[in-house]
Amino acid sequence: MSVPRRPADPERWFRTRPDSSALPRPRLLARSLIDVRDLDDHLAFYERLLGVPADLRMPIPDFGGLELAAVGNLLLIASERPFTAVQRQTAYSLIVPSLDRQLALLDGTGTTVLEPPEPILPGARARVRYPDGTVAELVEHRPWKGEQARPGVSTDPHLATPRLLVRRAVPADDFPGAVRLYETLLQTSATAPPELTGPQRARTAIVGNLLLVGLATAPSAPQPQLALITPAGEHPASPASGTAGTVVLPGPVTAELWSEHPAAAREPLRPPTAEQPDTAGGQRGEGHLAALPAGADPRKAED
Repeated sequence: MSVPRRPADPERWFRTRPDSSALPRPRLLARSLIDVRDLDDHLAFYERLLGVPADLRMPIPDFGGLELAAVGNLLLIASERPFTAVQRQTAYSLIVPSLDRQLALLDGTGTTVLEPPEPILPGARARVRYPDGTVAELVEHRPWKGEQARPGVSTDPHLATPRLLVRRAVPADDFPGAVRLYETLLQTSATAPPELTGPQRARTAIVGNLLLVGLATAPSAPQPQLALITPAGEHPASPASGTAGTVVLPGPVTAELWSEHPAAAREPLRPPTAEQPDTAGGQRGEGHLAALPAGADPRKAED
């Protein structure tokens, strides 16, 4: 099937960044698969919850009857048809500056290309399986002829603005390796949130917009795909509740609840040096991450 040169409904299509080549690093998005009839309601809910407007909306009726919208770190994938098995198995979407460079970066990491690059109306895409078993769709955005960057609809600036991060849980013994892997995948250094408290004691690190959680025992139950981080003492308004320490958001999407205390500070776990540049594809040292006990404050280890 040939790729359309422009959307079937360009008046409803907008991207604040039509060309992803200028992104400083890949943008990781959790995915919520919904019925296309629910898209407007879900989009409005997440704009209210996060206090930010959607930054893209792309009706693609020729590509399986899809319509995509992103707000914060969540990609809403709406369809008028049932989703395929591989769509349901895909955990993340990753908007990358260059699809070819991203795939080259993955050489030697144990990543498997499940679907090779192909052109699509937003730009190009591929699907991969990372060495930890996670399936991700990689997408580079390029403007169609005549497309202009357009902002989304503004939201009330006085609303509370909790942060919604993509969440990945790993066994504590695998935590240092998981941090190194996602530093490579997301091309940015990890930071430690020592004042971030959640439903259980765990090692944590933030890599870009991903919260990595190191659990003392390997998780046996399905894990939340998102982490909802709010200022200490505040709780998000939600129409549905989850198990202890989680909340079920429209989608349905399960998010783990975390509190960020006022003293929270994010410092690089391995500060870049002249010998360890923090650039795409650059080398990073091992630092002290592997030696840190659960709950330790990395700032003290750096002193």
